[in-house]
Amino acid sequence: MNPEKVSLKLSRFVKITRLNKLLILATLAFIIGFSIFSLMRFPLLDFKQNLYGFTTDFINLVVIFTIFFVVQCSRLAKKAYVYVSIGLMLWIVASTADVLDEVIRQPFWISNYVEDLCRTLGMLITAYGLFKTMHFMQRMHTRLAQEFIIDDLTKVYNRRCFYQHVKGVVNNPYTVLIIDLDHFKRINDDYGHDVGDKVLKQFADKVNRLFKDENIFARIGGEEFAAYLPSYELDEVLNFSQTILETARTITVQNQRSLTVSIGIAHRTSDQTFDNVMKRADQALYRAKKAGRDRLEFA
Repeated sequence: MNPEKVSLKLSRFVKITRLNKLLILATLAFIIGFSIFSLMRFPLLDFKQNLYGFTTDFINLVVIFTIFFVVQCSRLAKKAYVYVSIGLMLWIVASTADVLDEVIRQPFWISNYVEDLCRTLGMLITAYGLFKTMHFMQRMHTRLAQEFIIDDLTKVYNRRCFYQHVKGVVNNPYTVLIIDLDHFKRINDDYGHDVGDKVLKQFADKVNRLFKDENIFARIGGEEFAAYLPSYELDEVLNFSQTILETARTITVQNQRSLTVSIGIAHRTSDQTFDNVMKRADQALYRAKKAGRDRLEFA
């Protein structure tokens, strides 16, 4: 996914939709057409006396039209785009009348309705559109933040989140579990990857419900999961690990056989690095696999 870029280049204008081009050209045509009509229809004022007011009003019109151009060349949420576009168009109508007010003597109805009313409505609608844009950006930020720490398939924490969290624990002792689904390749080969994905999601969902408070459960590889337990009590860690083994056995693969997992466990003392703890837990997992699977081993 390429990030959306805001650009004023002509090449960017060429790529936008016909509707966006039509709105830009129609707005520009209105400015030119209304200006010509007003200059031909209404009496002129002394331009030199109103030069300063004309200059500032013209700059305001250029700025608002530029913002309108950027909006048409950008991808916004649908509601935000509609409100901002309508609001800016009304604002442009009012600014055009405001510029001409320094050049010609306009009728009262143009000054009162076209200029003042359109400006007020345009500002209000634009402000609401900006609010919708900010709401859309907040939702996108929340979704991206979730994708950054959540595994897409299993909806538990991912490897990046797990490593960052546990590495942040500096002085306190803790326990790390590495959990591997037994014979998972065989499940994929015998029943297909869709069944394998279903097993992964069922396992992650059931085991994740066991984790509370500061405990963290994450998927760190294909069929490999990891757990962080702030507890250092042997009995507590052992009972919790046994619960994971029993929970895995409640999952059946295509109603033919129960799922089993192997667990490697390593304690960390204050003078050990995270990498060292993970390595020892991985070695314990290897011993659990070698000893027959469906079991746990301490480092």
